Amino acid sequence: MKSIKLFSIFAAAALISSACDPARLEIPQMGVTGEMNFYETDDDCDQATAAVYEASRKVLTGKPSIGAYINCFLMKNLLSDDIRTGSSRTDQTDLQQIWEMHLVSTNSWFTATYKEFYESIYLANLVLEKFDAKDSEIKARNIAECRGLRALSYYELVTLWGDVPLVDHVLKTNDEFQVPNTPAATTWKFIEDELNDIIKSGKLTQRKGKGDKDGSIRFTIDAARTLLGKAYMYQGKNEEAWKVLTDVINSGNFDLIDDVRQFYHISANGCEEYVYEHCRHFDMTNAYQQDGWHGILWNWPFSYTFFPGTDCRNFHNFAETGYSQCQVPKDLYDAFVAEEGENGKRVTAWIVPYTKLPEIGIGIPSEKSYYNSEGYLRLKWLVSRDDESVGMWHANQANTPVFKYDDVLLLAAEAGLQSHKTEALSYVNKVRARANLAPLSDLNLDIIKKERRLELAMDGVRFQDLKRWGDAAKVLATKSAKLPTFTITPDPSNDPNDATYHSWKYTTKITYTDNDYPDHSWTVGRDDFLPFPQNEIDVNKALEQNKGY
Repeated sequence: MKSIKLFSIFAAAALISSACDPARLEIPQMGVTGEMNFYETDDDCDQATAAVYEASRKVLTGKPSIGAYINCFLMKNLLSDDIRTGSSRTDQTDLQQIWEMHLVSTNSWFTATYKEFYESIYLANLVLEKFDAKDSEIKARNIAECRGLRALSYYELVTLWGDVPLVDHVLKTNDEFQVPNTPAATTWKFIEDELNDIIKSGKLTQRKGKGDKDGSIRFTIDAARTLLGKAYMYQGKNEEAWKVLTDVINSGNFDLIDDVRQFYHISANGCEEYVYEHCRHFDMTNAYQQDGWHGILWNWPFSYTFFPGTDCRNFHNFAETGYSQCQVPKDLYDAFVAEEGENGKRVTAWIVPYTKLPEIGIGIPSEKSYYNSEGYLRLKWLVSRDDESVGMWHANQANTPVFKYDDVLLLAAEAGLQSHKTEALSYVNKVRARANLAPLSDLNLDIIKKERRLELAMDGVRFQDLKRWGDAAKVLATKSAKLPTFTITPDPSNDPNDATYHSWKYTTKITYTDNDYPDHSWTVGRDDFLPFPQNEIDVNKALEQNKGY
């Protein structure tokens, strides 16, 4: 993918204070190519499309310019039961409120995420309006990719917010900026039509086999098929989903990697399991803009309570600074242990109980308490020094998967459960075999739900799964009713001269306090959809707020 040189041209028109704010179109830009002379060549089209990719990456998987920690991936994890917050209840309060399901229209995460999705849509609409696919194959490919990325934004918007405004062109007048709610059914049809059209167009690229390291950094035909399969599944169109998802499987371009510890690390960049991934690269002159979600907030608490032993980096090569957000819930750990035992392949790769800290050479010299922890630490997408391009938490070179092949296999299994059970069972057993689990002889929806909960834990798909299954109200009913504090106390016999910390022992306890928010956890009749940001309601008078806010 070409480097992106013209962000300032497009950012001037970004929908910042509102998804539909014409004032943003009038900011003069100095020292950049003028708009009148820009939208002409294939190279212009490449750069304009690169800006769409950048905007999509920014909202889905993070960039500090929209808030050092805000992105949709983390937001969806926090809305689910896959992740608990940490640090303290007063640290990053908007983040804490999302996890507690105390959902308000002024939450900065909702405001930024909603706005950034519409910025991505605006930039895609700009490409579609300014360039003609008939002019060249390059323009035709870029236009198809932008339509796919726009459909991806609308998929996230409609599943999270419901009846969102559907904008399929560049808005120009004040009247046009008053865009009413669009029925979700209309948006779903738009997503389906767009994806089906670009799949049939022949203009999208396709990965050239499992070894094609660069094949999944563009929005390919298999990315379009995967997204279309997700859209169909969300609407209960299982047979349609089966067809497009098995097209991905039968392409032969993807497979499961053996080492599940590699996910979200630089060693997995371009791997055969990533169907579509957000690309990051080394740029010393622009290091702070490399990443916004692998960073210091999400690491273990090395900044103030954890002490690395002399050989602890042999376990993970930890980046030794962090604020301990994103703890693992006990019920997720227990679900793993029930399925594969405490030494199972996935659970040991992705979760560490505090009781095993001596095994990995981390010491806690004095009694410490950790808010919202139940005694389990996350390893999945935990930054490693190997991932850091310049030794800084915000300069991460690890690509972030948007679609993974394990997700495709399990979605296809669910889609084919009734009419293609033999093949569906084989897809589930393929995932189980990678996890060193015995094959199943039969299959039902409850089994698939459990497999998805474990295999895709902390991948940002759980919240939308619970919603489309109709399980969210039940599963999240008491999600944050009790707020835990986990306390770990070193044993007096611990040897202070043991620089490895392997011999240290601890006692632990956990206490719970009642949540004082009256609307904590899932609120029936309200939490089916997120609140539209208040500043959107203020600016777009045609937009009606979701029920319950």
